[in-house]
Amino acid sequence: MSPGSLERENQELKRTLRLMLSKAERNESILSNFFEVELRLLSCTRLSELLDLILIEFKEYFRLSNVNLILFDPEHAARSLLDSYVPPTPGNTLRFVQSQRLLKTIYPNQNMIIGPPSEELSREAFPVSESKVASCALLPLIRENCLIGSLHLGSNDVSRYTEHVRYDYIQHLSSVISVCIENCINQENLRRLSSVDMLTKVHNRRSFDQEIVRELSRASRSSYPLTCLFLDLDHFKTVNDTYGHQAGDRVLRTVGMFLNKQLRKTDFISRYGGEEFAILLPNCNQQRAESVAETLRKKLSKLIFRDEDGQPFRMTTSIGISLCEPSHFSGLDLDELAYKLIQSADNAVYISKHNGRDQISFKPFPDPEADADQVEAL
Repeated sequence: MSPGSLERENQELKRTLRLMLSKAERNESILSNFFEVELRLLSCTRLSELLDLILIEFKEYFRLSNVNLILFDPEHAARSLLDSYVPPTPGNTLRFVQSQRLLKTIYPNQNMIIGPPSEELSREAFPVSESKVASCALLPLIRENCLIGSLHLGSNDVSRYTEHVRYDYIQHLSSVISVCIENCINQENLRRLSSVDMLTKVHNRRSFDQEIVRELSRASRSSYPLTCLFLDLDHFKTVNDTYGHQAGDRVLRTVGMFLNKQLRKTDFISRYGGEEFAILLPNCNQQRAESVAETLRKKLSKLIFRDEDGQPFRMTTSIGISLCEPSHFSGLDLDELAYKLIQSADNAVYISKHNGRDQISFKPFPDPEADADQVEAL
């Protein structure tokens, strides 16, 4: 073999080696990204946090042009956890289906789809795209042999996803995502069950006792007032005795739904006990709180309820109001502030009932300095 041939062969071997090293380094980088993403996926405890990671950060992590997700959600278990969640492209990057028909059409054998998508498949997988998806990886999300969704990874590079390459790590990632979606939904539903009154669908007393401390902490940091309303349904025992407990339950459910619709998203509503509801109104002064309470009282008195025979009846409500001003935050810890605010609002309810019911009453927050003076005088 001539020296020239040996030189050419040597150069060719060096070029091949450089390509192999470059490919190995790229594969190592990809796998490193996947391991990092997998750890982050497994650390998610809320569905909204998980969706942001998949729909937003995946594009940057893996240099993709499109990331879309379809979730099978026949009982709205996922949607009920995402009231305030807005996906990157609403209605397109995240879709919910109540039937598995679309998922079974895409995955007749529950196998991953790799390569350039057909026009029909592209319309289903990437309904809105700024540029043509040249290659894609469509991953079935499966739990216990059931299709629970579909994750679509799209690229402008025609060679990014090809049938000639194995994608075991992507298939593994789809299994991890399936588990994480199920876990997030289950964990959040369990948290919700522990904090929601199942009859009225508003928060329960345990949740309220935790939230009032958090709200007082926020109010203290931001120097704004926190108002507490207590609503007590008048003569509720008579409703149970006259119309039956099922009618009483319907009254409580209706009032819970009514309060949820009337108040701001920042307000916190709970069933405090029996026929009593407690509401926290952040950054709400006395005048505004009294206006809100009076509006609620009037509207509640106009609600029509029905007994088992369909006979209509109405209810009235006694409301108590108290207010913790920024000046009250010094000198007391948050638990003590919460206790005094609840006590003041509860006492205001008794004033309303004592004065004839179906009215609102305001009781000022007890002045810590006045309390101290009384103790010293004793």
